Amino acid sequence: MLEHPGVRHRESGLLMHVHFIAPERYVRASHEIVRHPRLRATAKTLLLWALSLPPGSRDTVLTIGKRMPEGRTAVAGARAQLIEEGFLHVRRSQHPTKGTWTTRVLVTSVPLTEADEIEAAWHTAVRNPALGEGEGREVGTSPKGEKSEGNTSSRAAAEAAEDEGADGEARAAAAGILGRLAARDRRLRLGAVEVLDLAPLVADWLARDPDVGRLREALLGGLPSHVLAPAGFVRARLERGMPVAVIAPGVAAGGVGECARCADPVAGGGTICRRCAGVAPPAVGPDVAAVARNRRGAERARGLLRGAGLSSTSASSWRSGSRNCWTSTRCHRS
Repeated sequence: MLEHPGVRHRESGLLMHVHFIAPERYVRASHEIVRHPRLRATAKTLLLWALSLPPGSRDTVLTIGKRMPEGRTAVAGARAQLIEEGFLHVRRSQHPTKGTWTTRVLVTSVPLTEADEIEAAWHTAVRNPALGEGEGREVGTSPKGEKSEGNTSSRAAAEAAEDEGADGEARAAAAGILGRLAARDRRLRLGAVEVLDLAPLVADWLARDPDVGRLREALLGGLPSHVLAPAGFVRARLERGMPVAVIAPGVAAGGVGECARCADPVAGGGTICRRCAGVAPPAVGPDVAAVARNRRGAERARGLLRGAGLSSTSASSWRSGSRNCWTSTRCHRS
């Protein structure tokens, strides 16, 4: 028997007093839920937990059930009871063109059983963002029967598009492509934040190889039966399979460009050399007169050889007084 100072108990009954401290954060639960004669404790806990979720929460009826200690069977029975009593309403719809299915769950604080009041509640609820959309799922949606490409790819692309310039556009396009590819297989299910984080890698890939088919094969080909960390798995495949960068015309493989003024090599792929930019002293050029004299001497020597009727073999072994050997690779003094 409970004891309380100042309370007299009789042998035939029990008197109960309640000491209640109002919490700072709480959910308003109607007496109709708390005192419902048919709802089991698991169903009440699941319902109150769902009603207490703040706007923007990533929890759904399914994620709540996974954390409840009652077990999967009890939670499944609680969901069925909430549907039967009018606190939980489920709708499935198919996209008219894509053919993908979406499951929506409506949780209400009062039981709704009439068709008109249920329709009015749905009309009000769809105006607000659904809980759980951060993971690409609507409230209570089963990951087995839904494609999340519409939510994930569009949200990630919108956030990536906020970056200014061509980089932002490239990342937005990459985020949309990655979201659609990942939605093809639920083993690679990615949230909007993960798609946005991987978008620069995808943009780099597409800049090197714009063929989306090869990107799809690199990400979806030969998937294991179970992927523990989809985001890390996709990142590893992108980094390991990244195509070789195509070198732009006018830039050598070693990163050496060509000066636009004098055609001299420019380190680092630049367009103007240091001499033309005025930051380096001009190089000493060759003696033009000496080059001309050497050319005239060479032509005269070849003419003398032809006039003497020397064969190509004799000519190759003939050596003038100059240091140059014209046709043979080694010079020997006769």
